[in-house]
Amino acid sequence: MSIDYYNDIEAHFIGRRGTPFTLNTKDWTLMQEWNAAGIPLSIVIEAMDAVFDRFDADERKVNGLSFCKDAVKRLWKERKELQIGAAETAPEENPAPLLEALAEAVPAAFAPRILELTKEKSVPRIEEKLIELEEELLTSLATEELREEARRMSAGAGPRTEEATLRRLVREKFELPRLTLFF
Repeated sequence: MSIDYYNDIEAHFIGRRGTPFTLNTKDWTLMQEWNAAGIPLSIVIEAMDAVFDRFDADERKVNGLSFCKDAVKRLWKERKELQIGAAETAPEENPAPLLEALAEAVPAAFAPRILELTKEKSVPRIEEKLIELEEELLTSLATEELREEARRMSAGAGPRTEEATLRRLVREKFELPRLTLFF
């Protein structure tokens, strides 16, 4: 990983802390450990955000990266376990190829918006934006004919079932994947 890894962690920490702060030698050593362990920047930032959110709720200050150490390890372990058997690497390590594959599988109008997400550092934020894009994509492709077929297929089952059926029909007709990094 590049020097940006360290700079981005430091900048995010200082930004979240909201006061002038200089990382100490222990903090830099911890960042080196995370780097050596291959922990992606997005995991570190997501874990830091969780710690800051928890401390903010209690009106306490995070006084160093060591406050985030356990959260980073725990989150990285959870994410790697989600991927067991699914891929050689977790999406956090490099979401760009996964986003590129999704961009190739959707109509051209949506591809640039998916590729734009490669700039995002947080996988949960990427996932949130993918959910929004998927909703917009499916809505834009749902013809009246497909809506009628979904109504007919889910007659009496309720609006949620009808909506799920419509989504399935749109995906099948246009051969669309789920917009997610977790396949």
